[in-house]
Amino acid sequence: MSASIILIAYHADRWLPACLASLAGASARRMHLVLVDNSGNTVLYEQDLSPFKAEILTTPRPLGFAEANNFALTRAGHLEEVVLFLNQDTISPPGWIDRCLEALAGDPSLGAVSPLIRTYDDDGWDPSFTACLSEAQRRRLDEEPDAAGWEVEVAPAPALLVRTPVLRQVGPFDPIYGSYYEDYDLCRRIRRAGYRIAFVPSARVRHFSGSTTDTPEKERRRMRLLLRNRLIYRLREDRRPRWLELARFFGHEVPHRLIRGLLRTPSSQPPDVVLQAARDVGGLIGRLGSRTNDTVCWQSYLRQIEWLSRS
Repeated sequence: MSASIILIAYHADRWLPACLASLAGASARRMHLVLVDNSGNTVLYEQDLSPFKAEILTTPRPLGFAEANNFALTRAGHLEEVVLFLNQDTISPPGWIDRCLEALAGDPSLGAVSPLIRTYDDDGWDPSFTACLSEAQRRRLDEEPDAAGWEVEVAPAPALLVRTPVLRQVGPFDPIYGSYYEDYDLCRRIRRAGYRIAFVPSARVRHFSGSTTDTPEKERRRMRLLLRNRLIYRLREDRRPRWLELARFFGHEVPHRLIRGLLRTPSSQPPDVVLQAARDVGGLIGRLGSRTNDTVCWQSYLRQIEWLSRS
């Protein structure tokens, strides 16, 4: 079993050299690498890509994480049996990709897997990883991290391997998210197609959480996207009528968050960030309020990028 690695480089000068140097030893195979220049890179073309079967793509403009990955999926020369979505701010220990591929090869019910994710300095567990675990799994983590399979409902995108036929079936990332929760949404569709998702205990990768939010402005944007995208994911995951969740969001969650923001309680968001998120959701009501309309918009996007003809 072989993989195509999709690596989106966005203002990646700080991260790309270490990422690529370590990635060369992540598999005993010579891996197919789709490296995407998504703006702000000055050292990309200086990197040694000889360990890979590499192709470089350039986006027409800076794209969000979801769209940049979809750009690579639809424009790569080919895709191997598995697609690995890998963040630029990762360090790859030797052999971890092979161990993930072995897990997929050994269990046809698995649609996607991820390694266990450590912090960039390897001094703890990455928060995007632990957020996907149940309470029982988190309690076991430090005691027996090498225990048999860590089956989960969702896995994060820093290092996510998806079978290519499954990806063709369920579709790529949904650009409605931009960044944040697009990986959860993909996992939701994989599960609903009848496949399982798991972490591979014998595989590890290191990730620098928050590398793209290095200014106050970017942090405020991150908070706004998290608020809006969390709601979008809840609407799609919940089987209840969507108007109930939308009423709860506008009638309870937004006022509650505004009060907390005004009082500056711990972990609260500034009021203007909450209002911006609410306006974002309001602009999407026509799509999000109806499962039918949501599905029609999604199918329209798939036709636009010619996904259905590739599947």
